[in-house]
Amino acid sequence: MKTAAKRLALAVGVVLLAAGAASAGLMVARTGNARGYPISDLPQGVSAATLQVTPAFVYRHGPSVVVLRPFAPDSTVAVAWCPAQGFFEDPSTGSKFRADGSYLAGPAERGMDRINATVVDGVLQIAPGATIPGQKRGAEVPATSLPPCDWAHARFAPGVAPPPSPTPEPAA
Repeated sequence: MKTAAKRLALAVGVVLLAAGAASAGLMVARTGNARGYPISDLPQGVSAATLQVTPAFVYRHGPSVVVLRPFAPDSTVAVAWCPAQGFFEDPSTGSKFRADGSYLAGPAERGMDRINATVVDGVLQIAPGATIPGQKRGAEVPATSLPPCDWAHARFAPGVAPPPSPTPEPAA
C-alpha cells in the first residue's frame, strides 16, 4: 500500500513538474530532427524567457529570432526591457540597446551579447554556453538623448535579480 502511494505521489509530482516547466518555457519540443522551442509559440517582439535553464531575452521579428544575454556587455548587471520606450537599459550606466540588442546610446562600447541560436525546421535551438559578443558601437550617443526607462514597468529575464532602480521611487 505504501509503495502504491509513493508511486502515485511520484507520478503527480512528475505531472506538476512538467506543467510548471511548460509554463516557464522549459519544455523541449521536437519537430522532425529539430529539438528546441517552436518559433510559432514565440510572440513577436521582445520576450523574457528561460531556455534550457538559461535566462534570456528573445527578440522575434517575423521568422528572424535573436536570443540575448540579459546582462550589460562585459558585466553581470541585469538589463531591463523598457516596453514603453522600446529599448533595453543598463541601470548602472544608462546605456540603451535596441530590441535586437544592438547599441543605441550611452557609454557601452558595444551592443548586448547574443546566445548562439539557430532556427531549424521552425524550431529555435540554442547553445547556452556559446555567446557572441555584441557589435562594437560607432560614435558614442549620449544616453540622455533618449528618455529614461519607465522602471515601474521594466521587465527582467526570469531568474535574474533586478538591480535597484536608478530612478528614485516617489514617496508613498
